[in-house]
Amino acid sequence: MIVTRQRRKPFPIGRLLLPLVAILAIVGAFVWPPSRAAITAGPLSPIWQSLGSRFAVVAAPFHFAAQNQLIARRNHEIVILQAQLADARRTLASAQKGSAALKSRVQQLDAQVAQARSKASATAAQPLASPGPFGSTASSASSNLAASATPNDRLVAADWAAMDPSNAAKVVQRLPVPYDAKIFALMSASDVGAILDKLPAAFAARITQENPTLKP
Repeated sequence: MIVTRQRRKPFPIGRLLLPLVAILAIVGAFVWPPSRAAITAGPLSPIWQSLGSRFAVVAAPFHFAAQNQLIARRNHEIVILQAQLADARRTLASAQKGSAALKSRVQQLDAQVAQARSKASATAAQPLASPGPFGSTASSASSNLAASATPNDRLVAADWAAMDPSNAAKVVQRLPVPYDAKIFALMSASDVGAILDKLPAAFAARITQENPTLKP
């Protein structure tokens, strides 16, 4: 038995040509301005309006979905902006709190400086101890300075020790020499030496004269 292969029929392009031409003609009629004007404003205007109303009814759900997407997107943007606004408010509140704390610290330091000046004036008015053998006068003077220190003086000494020596030297030069010597008597020799190195030689000499134990 002989089996013959059947040839595949070619695709009927001619059947698609006519619908394609019709679609192109309709699109051209709507794209070409004169024909579009004739359709929308001419004798075909009632048909155009009827088709337009029906298309609006059919397309309404799609418009509603698009509006919902737009509303959801804008709501999301509003949530983001509200979060940014809340962060900005927290940052502002933190900055205001830090500014208030800094202002309070400055006022506290001003009060300490004023108190230190008054105490230094009272210390300067006291007579110095009489000299004794083997440098007992210097050690006695240093012991007296440390013994007369108040908790506030010890706090100032701790602040000076924690500061940069250059900044501490600037603060020291603003205060009376007797008070500086009193605070130095409460500090370690290494911290005192670092600050004395940043002071002018004449001012450092006045402090060491007030408290001879500070001499290297």
